[in-house]
Amino acid sequence: MDFTFLADRIKTHLLELQPDAGPMCVIRGSGGFNDEPGESYIIPYSEVIYLYDRKFSDPDFSVQSIAFTDVSELLLKHEAFSALLSIHTENEIIKLKISSAEIPNTDLLLEHFEKYRKVQAPAAAAVREDEPGDVGETQQISPLFGLLVILMFIATVDDDIADEEQEFISRFCGDDRELYKRAYDYYRSNTFAETIAALQLDEQQKMCCLANILELAMIDGVFDSREQKMIKSFTGALGMSETKIRAVENVLLIKNQTSVL
Repeated sequence: MDFTFLADRIKTHLLELQPDAGPMCVIRGSGGFNDEPGESYIIPYSEVIYLYDRKFSDPDFSVQSIAFTDVSELLLKHEAFSALLSIHTENEIIKLKISSAEIPNTDLLLEHFEKYRKVQAPAAAAVREDEPGDVGETQQISPLFGLLVILMFIATVDDDIADEEQEFISRFCGDDRELYKRAYDYYRSNTFAETIAALQLDEQQKMCCLANILELAMIDGVFDSREQKMIKSFTGALGMSETKIRAVENVLLIKNQTSVL
């Protein structure tokens, strides 16, 4: 959507907030945020995103601002004739359905967010280097925390997290948003191989982790070759036998074959 077509009250408000800058784009929602009825807009600037929303019975818009530093993830899920944009912060997930005409502007937002994260990453790395710890020593992480991070790697290997995958991962956190945030920060700061190296698992924990990893990989109905490669790296690094791997796979295949019921 073009900025000039925005309601005058929104443009006036934005000029008060950002008198010396213009928005990178305007994204108009197909309805309100989080499936609510109404009118909504996402308007990003270089450092902040403004969310405008109103119900059809409301005389004016409500506005919320989210700094890019508070955004942990931006996801765009394509559908047949529309798409779903999700903004993840520490405290909430804001979803907005958009038409296919708004996807080019949404791509601008996603590109800016990725560039912003890359700029911020060196500063975060410098802070981590200043923290005390043994040089060259991998800090061990708990089995549950490690599984959560590995699930994030598996879910994002195709650059698109399905709703079922997001729900599966969130289930491990329950209401503990801090656990999810710490796991996501670790995921962004470490590689898949580093995560596995930081785990110390007994045989039962290995089987449990593998079962959940395979369950996530199959949950969207597509067992991607890249997912299979990552799972093979996981089992290889932990020295799991082919017999045990096949046993877990077979149980899950039988469990998910609900078409026979």
